[in-house]
Amino acid sequence: MSGTSVILLLVYGAYLFFQLKTHSEIFNERSAKTKRIDRVASGEARKGIANIGQMSASLGFQASQLVELPEDEEPQLHIWVAVFTLTASTALVALCAEFMVNSIDSITNSGGLSTTFVGLILLPIVGNAAEHATAVTVAVKDKMDLAISVAVGSSMQVALLIIPLTVIIGWIMGVSDMTLYFDGFQITVLFVTVLLVNYLIGDGKSHWLEGFLLMMMYIIIAIAAWFHP
Repeated sequence: MSGTSVILLLVYGAYLFFQLKTHSEIFNERSAKTKRIDRVASGEARKGIANIGQMSASLGFQASQLVELPEDEEPQLHIWVAVFTLTASTALVALCAEFMVNSIDSITNSGGLSTTFVGLILLPIVGNAAEHATAVTVAVKDKMDLAISVAVGSSMQVALLIIPLTVIIGWIMGVSDMTLYFDGFQITVLFVTVLLVNYLIGDGKSHWLEGFLLMMMYIIIAIAAWFHP
């Protein structure tokens, strides 16, 4: 599709900018063999300054004792205030979700949006708005471990808790349509997204190109869901 082609061109342009401008040192890094030769050549020189290094280390340790360690962050809300806020927010989200679900049929029946697009793109954006805001907020504060754990943890909660629990509740209520049956398109999207996310965060490192790739993948899935019958 033309939309996917445009996105792939943007990805290639971002990769060139990443390679030639922002992270060129990664591609210009010397090989392991060259580093090993340099280490052997400089081994004798390091032996000659070992005593100086030990003295510097001891002085540095003494100086580090004078540096004040950063204090732990204090909670901004009392525990009961946090519990009340969480309870009230959950009730409001449930109320809004009820009205939203009741309006889905009228939207899909009008022919403007498909059921696949609404369930795969619109509902997750609205339903996980709190997680999205939290992930962005902590990422701005340079707490990337927490940001990734919020994003991945939310997805795992939906896949491993909410969906199976919904199916079980549907069986109890006698709703036969509540199953874990997915068509080929949905299985392919799930497999590709899990594979890509696992590959990008598996090394414990991150940069802006990986985030850009994830966003472009999401847009490609949205385009495919829009045209999916």
